[in-house]
Amino acid sequence: MGADFNKNEKQSKFNTIKGVVTEINIGDKFSNITLEVGHENKRPVNLVVKKDFYDTTIKDIKLKDKVSVRYYLTSKNKEGRWNTMANIITVEKENV
Repeated sequence: MGADFNKNEKQSKFNTIKGVVTEINIGDKFSNITLEVGHENKRPVNLVVKKDFYDTTIKDIKLKDKVSVRYYLTSKNKEGRWNTMANIITVEKENV
């Protein structure tokens, strides 16, 4: 996804989160990774990517890798309940 993701330059800043990969799931339409983040209070954070972009964003990532993930949030209201997804733009391994 990376450079060709942002088709205009109106939004140039995105969110970033760092953590350790604890789970990788490859699906038919969407794939996702789960990170363990935090210091004293460790918590899981799940991020998704469309299957079409899996190979260019997270294919080289393995369990227990320390990574930095750039992402954006989207929300949908379905049947009166809001669901929010963290959508992966890029995943980079962190230097240990």
